[in-house]
Formats: sequence, structure tokens, C-alpha cells
Amino acid sequence: MRLGLVINNNGAPALEAVRRLPALAEEAGYDSVWVTDHVVGVRSFEPVYGGTWMEPVTSLTYMAATTSRIRLGMGVLVVPYRDPVLTAKMIATIDRLSDGRVDLGIGTGWAKSEYHALGRGVFFEPRGKVTDESIALMLRCWEGGEFGWDGEFFRFRNIRFDPVPVQRPRVPLWIGSRTGQAAPIRRVAKYADVWHPTGLSPAELRRTGDELDDRAGRAVRRTVRLSRSDADGAAAWIDLLGAYRDVGCDEAAIDFGGTDADLAKPGALERVLEDALAVVARRSELAG
Repeated sequence: MRLGLVINNNGAPALEAVRRLPALAEEAGYDSVWVTDHVVGVRSFEPVYGGTWMEPVTSLTYMAATTSRIRLGMGVLVVPYRDPVLTAKMIATIDRLSDGRVDLGIGTGWAKSEYHALGRGVFFEPRGKVTDESIALMLRCWEGGEFGWDGEFFRFRNIRFDPVPVQRPRVPLWIGSRTGQAAPIRRVAKYADVWHPTGLSPAELRRTGDELDDRAGRAVRRTVRLSRSDADGAAAWIDLLGAYRDVGCDEAAIDFGGTDADLAKPGALERVLEDALAVVARRSELAG
């Protein structure tokens, strides 16, 4: 089973986490590192998140420069409050600079006040439709060459997109969801290379994953994002990861950081690193 480490680009240790942890994760044997997309702090985040955020696309670019092998994950990018052509260009650029190591997680977001703060409030209510059109537009950008677009939300004529990503036919799309709700599952079935849910138990992941495969008419790769509260200690983590492996999940992105309050405690970054190293040291127990 592949292991990913969530780099806490939020909270008090965010700067040092982005600077230090990716190279240490690569050296320790993690397969991927992940950053989270929020841009500003809003009251609806509290008490889980505060207002300190390292911008995720910029952070991923820095991480690409300080590592050489590990996969670089965006989990997940809130697509509707970002321009799709500019986003496609930024992701293609990182993929080029990293020699094809980017995994792009995609979500719709939920914080209305954050949409408004970024000047995208008009896209909040139709954010599912905006996400679908944005994905289609980004995929067309990554084909390269000259084209126009006449959609519901985006329209333009005769732009030229280059360079395209190293990875062909596209940067892998990891589409997230928290539940088995119909709209996100339809999006996963249509577009996803990888399904990347949060907050599903192993049994729920198996059940919804089977429904997803039936809807998609193909086997969609299953992964999961887990948080510090899901297990306590390396042995418990290995047991939990084994349960996900047994229902077809082949990679887990683990956030050992916890809430903003957890990250504000003295020695938070050292605790994250200690927990991360303890789990990856026992990864051989997940073989098979």
C-alpha cells in the first residue's frame, strides 16, 4: 500500500512544514506529499482551521524544487474559485518543472465567504456545474494547441496553450468527496483517474466504491485521506490502513497535524514528523 504525507501548509508551523517535511518524507520512504487548498481564514473554518495558509500551488512548486522522486499531490484544489485556464497553466508548469510528478485533487469547496473574498461569489451556488466545466476546459488546455471555448461559464476565442504537462494524456485527476452523495459520485465516475474520499469508513469505501465502478463502467482506483483523529499510535495506524487496503484502497494520504489548535502547540512539527516516521517504518506490514 502506498503512503502519502499531508504537509500542513496551515497553522503556526506552515512555513517550516513546507520547507522541511517534503524532503524528509521522500528520504523516509513516503510515496507522495499533499497540500490543502484554502486561501484565507473565515469564521466557518473555526475551530479546525485558523487564518494562516501557505498558498497551495506556490507551496507545491517549492516542494517540487526540494525533492526529486516523491509524488506531489494537491488534495484538493477548490476549482470553482480559481480560473480554469490559469490553473491549467500553473499545474502544467509544475508538472514540467517536476518531471511529471503532479497529482491534482479536485473539489468544489463549501465556504461561501471564501468564495466571496476571492471575488468568485457568483460561482458558489452553481459550483458543481462550474467544477464540471472547469475540468473539461482544463483537460482541453492540456491537449495543447489553439482552440476556443463556448461554455455556460467560460467563453473565449483562439487562445494557444503551451507547454502541456509531461504526463500524458493528462495530469492524473484525484476527485474528492466526503460521502457517497450522487453529484460528486457522478463527477468521479465521469472524470476521475483516482477516487479520493475523506471521512469514509472501510465498509463505506467498499460499498460506495463498488457503486462507483458500476456507474463508471470501469474500475476506479480507490484511495483515502485520513486525519490524526482516526488512529493513535503506529500499531493502530497499521491496523487501520490494513482495513482500507482490504477493501481495495491502494494509497492513503495521512494528516498527522490535526486542528489549528494542535498545530499551535509547542513542538507540533516535531510530533508530526515523529508520527510520520513511526508509521512509514512499519509499512512492510501492509504488503500484500
